[in-house]
Amino acid sequence: MTTSYHNELEEWKKYVGATILSFGDIELITLKCLKYFPKDDIYSSVATLPLSKRIDLISNILSIRKENSEIKDILKHLHRVKNLSKYRNILAHNPLMANVYEHRESGKITVKNLISSVRRGNKAIDLSEIEELAAEVESIAAELWMLVSNATGIDQINS
Repeated sequence: MTTSYHNELEEWKKYVGATILSFGDIELITLKCLKYFPKDDIYSSVATLPLSKRIDLISNILSIRKENSEIKDILKHLHRVKNLSKYRNILAHNPLMANVYEHRESGKITVKNLISSVRRGNKAIDLSEIEELAAEVESIAAELWMLVSNATGIDQINS
């Protein structure tokens, strides 16, 4: 295999890993939200909900506090996470594959590495998209940590 293939594979590993790790942070952030935002102790009953359901619940809980700018920002970021989570599932459940294309007229062969999901309507992610996704999810996770810490008064690491 060529050096360019190995270099590209390392790029894929870096960005897929960064995306998955940042989603792990976001998973923990939603659990912190469910521990500290509700007035009642619901944590043990809702901690096992899937991410999208936890985001829906947090949104319902925080919807009465929308006048607070931090809460508005938390809700905006969680809504974006919910939309981006489909990509996390594609990354987690599908392999990186070489897709071979042949130009009908010229016969030129092009090979493009993609992570594709047949179950999700043939949604495919290429290297530039995963790079952008990783940056966005990392940014959202960092911003959510700060917003939730400020809104709840908790220390993000020790609580």
